[in-house]
Amino acid sequence: MREAHAELGGAIQAIQEIPGFETFLAPVRFADVAATADHPLVYLVPSERSGLALVVRGDEIVDVPLPGLTDRRVHEWAERHRENFPASRSVWSRHLAGLTNWLWDAMAGPLLGALPAGSRITFIPAGHTGLLPLHAARTADASRPSGHRYLIDEVTPGYTPNARALAAARVVAAETVPRRLLAVTDPEAALAARLPHSRWEGQAAAAAFPVSKILVGADATIDAVRAELREADAVHFGCHGVADSEPLQSAVRLAGGASLRLADVLPLRLRLRLAVLSACDTFVPGRALPDEVINLPTGLLQAGVAGVVASMWAIDDHATALLMIEFYRRWDPARDPAVALAEAQRWLRDATPAGVEEHWAAALDAGERWLPEKVAEALLNGVFTAGDSGSRPWSEPALWAAFTFTGA
Repeated sequence: MREAHAELGGAIQAIQEIPGFETFLAPVRFADVAATADHPLVYLVPSERSGLALVVRGDEIVDVPLPGLTDRRVHEWAERHRENFPASRSVWSRHLAGLTNWLWDAMAGPLLGALPAGSRITFIPAGHTGLLPLHAARTADASRPSGHRYLIDEVTPGYTPNARALAAARVVAAETVPRRLLAVTDPEAALAARLPHSRWEGQAAAAAFPVSKILVGADATIDAVRAELREADAVHFGCHGVADSEPLQSAVRLAGGASLRLADVLPLRLRLRLAVLSACDTFVPGRALPDEVINLPTGLLQAGVAGVVASMWAIDDHATALLMIEFYRRWDPARDPAVALAEAQRWLRDATPAGVEEHWAAALDAGERWLPEKVAEALLNGVFTAGDSGSRPWSEPALWAAFTFTGA
C-alpha cells in the first residue's frame, strides 16, 4: 500500500508539472473558492436531520438552514424523478408540479432571504440534489401569468460541479471570442427518431455568428463533427442525447447510428465559449459518486468548454425550437449565457401564440437577422396549433424548465 501510494503521488506530481494542470487533485483552499465568488456560490448539502445552504460571496459565508432538505426526502424525490421518466406528458407534468413545489418549500423559499434580489447565482449541489431542477422551484402566485412564482423570477441560476471547475471555465470564457459556430441538426433524419424542427433552430443559431458550419442529416457523421469541432468557438447540437450511468459513455447521437461520447470529446482539447446541447437527457448525471454528480456538461467543462446549455429530460421538439431561437436572440459574446437562457425561459413560459406571432412579425418587418424568414414560416403553424391565441401553452415546467446552464 505504501508503494502504491508513493506511485500515485508521483503520478499526480508529474501531472501537476504540465502547464495548465498545476492544481490537479490539489487540496481546495477557501482562498480558491473566495476568489471564484464574484457572484454568490450556493452549496446545497442535504443531511440526515436538516439540510444546509452555504452562500459564498467573496470572503463572506452565510449559512442558511434548510430543515426540509433531508437525505431521505432528497432521495425520495430523486427516485420519483427517475421512476416517472419516461412517462406520458400528463404524468410527467404532475410529477414536476409536485417536485418544484417541494423544492420551493425545502430550498428556494428559505434561501432567497440570503440572496440579493435579481442576482446571478451558481449552484454547487451535493449528492442527489444534483439530479433535481433547482432552478424551477416554484410557489403559487395568482398575480403571475403562469399562476406561479419561480426561482428564476428572483435570481438567475447556473450550475457547476465545484468552484475550481467554475474558475477554469471563466478563464476559457475570457480568452475565447465566439465567432465560428458548428451546428449539428437532425442527424437521424433517416430514422424514426428524427427531430425536424431542430434544423430551424440550427439556422437561427447560425444567424447569431459571423461564420457558421451546419451539418444536417447524413452529413453529420462522427468524423465530420470531430473535424469541425477543432475549428469552432461554439457548438449547437440539435439531436438526441443518451445519458449513461457511466458518465464517459454519455453521448449525443449522430448520423448512421454513431454516438459522440464524452470519452471521444475529452482528447480533442477543445476551446469553446459555449456548447448548446439541444438534446434529450444531456444534463442527467451518473450517480456512482456519493458527493458529486458527473454528467455531460461537467465533463465538457473538463474538455475545454466554458459554458454548456443542456437538458434534464426529454423535450418537445417545437417548443425547444422556440426557446432556442429566443436564446440566441438574447445572447451575444458580451452577455452571460445563463442570463440569456433564463430570459428566454421566462419568455416562453409566459408567451401566448398571438404574442409570438406579433414578436416575430415585428422582427421580419425590421429585417432582424436573428429570425430568418424560412425559420418563421416553418414554425409559425406549430405556434397556433399549440393553443388558443391568448392561452399560455408553454407555461408548464415540462416545456421550458428542462434546460440548465453549467459553467461560466
